Amino acid sequence: MNYAYRLATLKLESDLELLELSPWDGPAAAQADVAVRFGKVPLRFETPDRVEAIFQTRGRDEYLLSLPGTGRILIRHGREVTVEPEADADPLYTRALLTGPMQAMLWHQRGLLPLHANAVAIGDRAVALAGPSAAGKSTLAAILARDGHLILADDVCAVDIGANPPRATVLPGVAPLRLWRDTIERLGLPLNGLRRALSDKEKFLVDRWSGCREPRRLAAVIVLARRMNVALAIERLEGPLVDRMLRGVVHMRRQARALCREEDVSAGLAQMTQAGVTVWRLKVPDDPGCLEQAAAKVKDVLEQS
Repeated sequence: MNYAYRLATLKLESDLELLELSPWDGPAAAQADVAVRFGKVPLRFETPDRVEAIFQTRGRDEYLLSLPGTGRILIRHGREVTVEPEADADPLYTRALLTGPMQAMLWHQRGLLPLHANAVAIGDRAVALAGPSAAGKSTLAAILARDGHLILADDVCAVDIGANPPRATVLPGVAPLRLWRDTIERLGLPLNGLRRALSDKEKFLVDRWSGCREPRRLAAVIVLARRMNVALAIERLEGPLVDRMLRGVVHMRRQARALCREEDVSAGLAQMTQAGVTVWRLKVPDDPGCLEQAAAKVKDVLEQS
């Protein structure tokens, strides 16, 4: 193993350099909780339980991803990640996979609930900004961070659920934000010295607002709905719509279902609401200038949560 990192409360040792993660700052002799290594990965499971176009599962704790042009990744028991890249695979894309979707699979296997969300610490509480790719999660998080708040996690928000008493805690995750060039320029930040998140895209890692390494109580999940010709508005959701909206932002939910973890997801979502987490829908026009006003609405939510 060449590198040691912190992922939430875990020590992760890796053969790959994962620049999105913070270096391990705990005892040097501590055992690794997760190991990421290069190695041989089978083309397929001999006895898979589920076979899809690009992945297979076996039992509750084995997930095999096969991506043409990238390679194969095997995740087992929430502890072992084996990567067999193709000869011409882009290492930045492999890194983005490991710190994004594959991180979510690790959390599913470890019994946590990963949301497709950015998490921002506002005081002693956290807000999860959830939604699909390109919804504006990272940009909105950047605006909140610029105003003095701290980034807990980018893109994958790992929620630790407890039942007695009910609680929902956000663990610190990948802290650098992955921001597009135009967003960085609009925020008045220098591009000089920023590392690319992906080789073929004008997207960069911005690490100036990291620093929140302590878990925070999750106060609210705000689901972004960004589309043309809508007025900026936020509404608190109630009843069955809460469950439906939350299920839609569980990261890698289809893959978790293939691992027979749908009941775990359902139980986690129910316990989140029992713990007092409020759920909101934020309608945002497809206009970057409106995200400043959207950030103010996010802060107002905490006063009602």
